[in-house]
Amino acid sequence: MIKPTFKQLVYSFTLFSVTLLTYRIFKSDGLSYIFLAWNLFLALIPWWLSNYLKQKESLQLKHLPLLGIWLLFIPNSPYILTDLFHLKPRPYLPLWFDLVLVLSFALIGMIVFLKSLKDMLTILKAYVSPMLFTLVTPVIFWLISFGLYLGRYLRFNSWDIVHPFRLAKASFGILLEKDTIGFTLIFSVFMWFLYYITMCMNQNEKAS
Repeated sequence: MIKPTFKQLVYSFTLFSVTLLTYRIFKSDGLSYIFLAWNLFLALIPWWLSNYLKQKESLQLKHLPLLGIWLLFIPNSPYILTDLFHLKPRPYLPLWFDLVLVLSFALIGMIVFLKSLKDMLTILKAYVSPMLFTLVTPVIFWLISFGLYLGRYLRFNSWDIVHPFRLAKASFGILLEKDTIGFTLIFSVFMWFLYYITMCMNQNEKAS
């Protein structure tokens, strides 16, 4: 029996999700959840980048901009989880349909997030000492969570880096606020658990 590849499964799941979205648009004659398509596109960018970089035998200076772009865009992948905030009863289709619709996009975002993060941490591990890797990993989780907070509550986008002073001013302005600390801490731990549970599942499958 031929098993589908990870990439084939992701694109098949994406097709399923886009089909649900298209059906809702035609059924309701409205664009209530059209933002999911754009958010998913942004979520896929870091996965495409990590796929490209992991195929390189070694990273060179010319690849550093891609690493920076990856770090800028990776918060977009788990960001779709927060689109569940938009879930509410709407006309034309039952709430359970919209739940499956939003969850489908959100789960694709989390799946490619976990895969992309795994690939990039594997690359990082090959270039830094074990001690530095241990120190850097929680910082990466925090940066992703902080980027997610900036996107959801301050409405910044990844490309706002072209206005670095405005972004830095806004970031430092809310860095020590209670909501910021709570959100970034809880989301960092949440993503840490998801990541390492997934890694343990993969290791157990290989060992069996």
